[in-house]
Amino acid sequence: MAATEFKRNSSTSRGSQAAAPVEDNFWIKAMTLVGWYPSSMPSSEKLLVLKLDLSILIFGCLSFFTKYLDQQSITNAYVSGMREEIGMWGDELNLITATFWASYCGFMIPACYFLTRYPANIVLPTLELGWGLATLCLAFVKNVEAIYAMRFLVGMFECCSFTGTIYIIGSWYKRDEVARRIALFFISSPLGTMFAGYIQAGAYTNLNGVSGMSGWRWLFIIDGIITLGIAFIGYVVFPDVPSRRRPFTLSESDHALAKKRLEGVSAPPGLAVSKDIFKRVLGRWHFYVFVSLWTLMDLNFTIGAQPFSLYLKANNPELYSIVQVNTLPTIVSAISIVAALVAGIAADRLGRFWVPAVITSIPVFVGIVLLNVWHVGETGRLAAFMLQGFIAAMSPMTMSWATTIMANDAEERAVVTASMNAIGQGIMAGAQVKLFPATGAPIFVLGFRSSLGTIIAQFCVIFLILYLSKREAKSRNSPVDEEVSENNGPSLPSEKD
Repeated sequence: MAATEFKRNSSTSRGSQAAAPVEDNFWIKAMTLVGWYPSSMPSSEKLLVLKLDLSILIFGCLSFFTKYLDQQSITNAYVSGMREEIGMWGDELNLITATFWASYCGFMIPACYFLTRYPANIVLPTLELGWGLATLCLAFVKNVEAIYAMRFLVGMFECCSFTGTIYIIGSWYKRDEVARRIALFFISSPLGTMFAGYIQAGAYTNLNGVSGMSGWRWLFIIDGIITLGIAFIGYVVFPDVPSRRRPFTLSESDHALAKKRLEGVSAPPGLAVSKDIFKRVLGRWHFYVFVSLWTLMDLNFTIGAQPFSLYLKANNPELYSIVQVNTLPTIVSAISIVAALVAGIAADRLGRFWVPAVITSIPVFVGIVLLNVWHVGETGRLAAFMLQGFIAAMSPMTMSWATTIMANDAEERAVVTASMNAIGQGIMAGAQVKLFPATGAPIFVLGFRSSLGTIIAQFCVIFLILYLSKREAKSRNSPVDEEVSENNGPSLPSEKD
């Protein structure tokens, strides 16, 4: 769309009276300089996108941060005294994790489809409120059965936090703006994981025994309070989709411009449930291939998380203290943050998702090979676990790729992205019980061998999506250049599609 058209849409405030030209503020100039906003974008549009960034990404990032803060805390608590106090001497940690994922995945698809019908600015903060209360209750459990119950509730309430926010991002931004924002949103998860490690280390050192409570119990109290506070922020700042309601953070002219810039680019959600939605979803290649890639990524994600903590715990106190057991895995999270953010910016700049996806998968492959060899020294094994942090880039890459390719069908986008998360993490939850049992630490032979196969398969599926997206663009006679077709997605489908 021409710049003059954007200016015309945003420069009239009352009737035909022209408003003063919009000037770039310091923040917009700085973010334009680093490439966050294209230099060719009109000032009025940059101001609109800045408002969207502040309203969507503030709550989205904080919500995802608390999701992983609360999710990681069960492992941190386990290696910091919960195991001994509750009496978890078998594979209870694996079963607790499986209970969480079973609930999380079981409720995800219906919850995310529900989200396309009802206000996201009410649904998502309310769900966060629920998992914050369930996390808080974990501080007062007396037996493992109570932990199962609370983790089931946490999984149920967290079920569409990730895909729901992705859905909102895909509803407000243009295709070449999506990847970097999903990447920024995603890095909140490793930040939450890191913060959980630091909180537990601090709670173990400073709060253990305060008011007669163990340090691991204080971890859940702190996490719960943080989560509840962020839920209330969501009620204030988070928007619904643009076609339903104008957010209070946008003026009437801003809202009109936001909808105008998405015409022919992103389909709004329908007002009624489409009868053919599942026929459309299952009749296209998007569902099968993106679910496969996400599943492989989830399986490859596992090593750098709980198995790394269990490896360190198995070498406590001979090699690693409790503080080190909680803090060393944060290096994996730090690598994840850098890899995801750089990959997201590169994808938007290059117009190709497959390039950063392949590049960031290579160090993961190297790390898995080292773990299979195993006899590479303690430093080599630590490096191998830490290299798994690069897999984090695949999450925003895969979700951004799917979001842009299915931009013109909001219902398909919601169902497929929810299915990716539900099916992928459901398979991962079941697999980790057998592949990485707590009693198998420090070496997980079956898990390492399985991961070698799944990382090779991940490379294959990346190139399969590249091929299918180009073929789809050609079949629709898309005017978009083939090299960016996998980023921009297909042209608008016909009614018969």
